Amino acid sequence: MGDTPLFTLPGPWRIPIQFDVSLIVLAILFGVLYLDRGIGAATLAFGMIVVAILLHELGHAAACVVQGVPVTRVVLFGGGGFCEFTGSVTPKQEEFIAIAGPLVNLTLWALATLALPLTVTEIIRETIVNGYPIAPFIGPGPAYEALFMFARLNLFLALFNLIPVLPLDGGRLLNSWLHRFMRGITANKVSGAVGVGLAILWIPLLFAAYFTFGFVLLYFPSITLHWRLFRSGAA
Repeated sequence: MGDTPLFTLPGPWRIPIQFDVSLIVLAILFGVLYLDRGIGAATLAFGMIVVAILLHELGHAAACVVQGVPVTRVVLFGGGGFCEFTGSVTPKQEEFIAIAGPLVNLTLWALATLALPLTVTEIIRETIVNGYPIAPFIGPGPAYEALFMFARLNLFLALFNLIPVLPLDGGRLLNSWLHRFMRGITANKVSGAVGVGLAILWIPLLFAAYFTFGFVLLYFPSITLHWRLFRSGAA
């Protein structure tokens, strides 16, 4: 994961942004899923998710930069992305870094939703339905549909990343918060127990996400990782 960069671009704050070769697999998957809608729709959907994930990870990077935490790189791969930083961080710093990504997606969702009325411009002509004339009206055009999809995608990414399993942002937040009220080993065990439970429930969550948002989750939490954390309490 992130060890086979396809290419690297210079990012803000001189942070390299690496695009992993596994993104090709994701692009092919989008091509298959959107086969009936054409290459244009598949390209647009793939571009949207890459942009949304990139901005999410840059949100983490920005939180690192403002707190003086060195960032090594930002990586995008077929299953998502991550912001790699070095050095030790305090629980407060960790929480700010973790929440910054979902906050970026929530901001994008809000902005895209507020902009939706500006894209309702397509005129639907008068037509006859069951013998009755239907007057012309203004309906959603391609720009509206694309922006609506981008809004839903960012809302989905924000909520998905807040699920309290590791290494998602929600898992990092839960683990950090637990350390405020419990001993380190106990906090890790509780975090691991929550992760095991959610990993077992992941298949129903996959269907819920698909039928609610229309997106397919390519991420599966590790039951083994959370079980070890639950049994030993060692992070």
